[in-house]
Amino acid sequence: MTLKEQLLQEIEALPSARLAEVLTFVQSLSTKPSTTSAKSFLAHLKTIGTWSGNDLQECLEAVENSQGEAQFDYSPNPFE
Repeated sequence: MTLKEQLLQEIEALPSARLAEVLTFVQSLSTKPSTTSAKSFLAHLKTIGTWSGNDLQECLEAVENSQGEAQFDYSPNPFE
């Protein structure tokens, strides 16, 4: 079974209420930047409060698409 066939099989098994979420995700893949650097993020932070332009929706989608799982290191603090 090809990857495309597996995807289609999984999509067909989803409840219809989740299909819109899948469609939004798939559409975002074509517009998602391949990498986001800390430098560009910090540069963007400097513009907060001075929004101009009509790309608010694109920026909100970029934030949603860049979210990931947090990882925590529970080892003791070596500086204490």
